[in-house]
Amino acid sequence: MANEFCLDHLLIYGARLAGRRVRDYLTARGQSVDAFLDRDESLKEVDGLPVYSAQRWAASQDPSTACVLIGVFNAHVDIQVIFDDLETLGYARIVSMVEFVRLYPEDQPFRYWLVEPQFYERHASRVDSLRAALADEASKTLLDAIVEYRTQGDPRCLPPVSAQQYFPSDLPRLPEPLRFIDCGAYTGDTVQAFLGAGVRFASLATFEPDLDNYRYLTAQLGSVPGAIHFPCGVSDSNRVSGYDPALGAGGHLIESGGNPVCCVRLDDALPGFAPNFIKMDVEGEEPAALRGAENLLRTHRPRLAISIYHRAEHLWEIAEQLQDYDLGYRLYLRCHSPSTFDVVLYAVPGRS
Repeated sequence: MANEFCLDHLLIYGARLAGRRVRDYLTARGQSVDAFLDRDESLKEVDGLPVYSAQRWAASQDPSTACVLIGVFNAHVDIQVIFDDLETLGYARIVSMVEFVRLYPEDQPFRYWLVEPQFYERHASRVDSLRAALADEASKTLLDAIVEYRTQGDPRCLPPVSAQQYFPSDLPRLPEPLRFIDCGAYTGDTVQAFLGAGVRFASLATFEPDLDNYRYLTAQLGSVPGAIHFPCGVSDSNRVSGYDPALGAGGHLIESGGNPVCCVRLDDALPGFAPNFIKMDVEGEEPAALRGAENLLRTHRPRLAISIYHRAEHLWEIAEQLQDYDLGYRLYLRCHSPSTFDVVLYAVPGRS
């Protein structure tokens, strides 16, 4: 890679999991890396490579001779700030994870929305159809920026993230009191955010397959009257599945191995619940979970907040799925974390 960019030094920004995966990927293909850059100045060496702050490396070497590959891939770091800082310090070439995957599309170790950028280009007509279906200009502008970022790689095209995930203030008001189903409830953080904002609940059902999270959730939400909590995942069949908890909040169902967990169809688990709001953040299982809730959707037409960033194709496929149900939803997009993590499709019932 250093030869490809005709620069003297190849550096990886980020000495944690993603950066180490990038280094391993390049090493396996005969590409040498000079050092890691990282904001954590307590790190001195990782996997045999020295670790510097970007400022310290630029003070000791000529940054105009270096290519920096951004090895950061998570929802908690604003890559725009990293780009700006590196440019200010004079680094000659900054390569985003998007460009990295464009250059090296084979056998990439990353998941979620990060695929070869050509994938989005091949599905441009479906993106255009989604754009036409969105209910407001903010959603259309965000969609354009998401596709631009995921194909070109410069995060500075992205608008600021939206506050109040699952109940942003610039969408139609929540129905109250809520009859809320929280799929992928994690530690109860979504319900606590609602409570902190003064939202009232008529009824509450949560689903969380990770037993450690479930124990914390039930302890945190024990004061919510009438709440029911299920130590289960949600899908389109009632079954035992495998579950990989290694990524913490990103724990997800797997085909084989892992921890055994129960999965249920919402139509079977909550046939009389009458929800007016369903949230799904179930690490890629959202299309199946919606299929398993189709009767609830058709009967009650609840408001929906569906995460669509776990797989690249979910950006348009989940909207297509809801349109196929022909329930008259108005569709909105909002993004609640940097780098197009936590993109949520909001489906708001139309006026009858």
